[in-house]
Amino acid sequence: MKEEKRTTQFANIFIGFFVLIIIGYFLYGFFISRKPAISTFDVSGKAVSPTPTIILTDYVSYPGKTGKTALELLKEKASIEQVTSGLINGINGRKADASQHEYWAFYINGKLAQVGPVEYQTKDGDMIEWKIEKY
Repeated sequence: MKEEKRTTQFANIFIGFFVLIIIGYFLYGFFISRKPAISTFDVSGKAVSPTPTIILTDYVSYPGKTGKTALELLKEKASIEQVTSGLINGINGRKADASQHEYWAFYINGKLAQVGPVEYQTKDGDMIEWKIEKY
């Protein structure tokens, strides 16, 4: 009899715990995980998701903005160092190490840029990236 009562208490505690977990899961899904929809619109009026700026030690990316050069946007996002020729030597204190054959590579929409960042006029929808690479 005593054993039956203990088993019943254990089952009730287990079921109660399980019910609390289920209720918690649904409350989390309904209240906490709901984020407001954030949208921007391209020139045609089509909604697009905003692209965040990402700044890591050896990598920087940011969205283009019509009317701004890639260099202007980079200067808005990070501190930079340039050599006399205009090449980017450092971003946020991370200098390309010439002794290690490193350089900051400039990419436009996933392709290595064929022009310098001061010449490239970005557009809404562009993705600009800077990566430490080796030559």
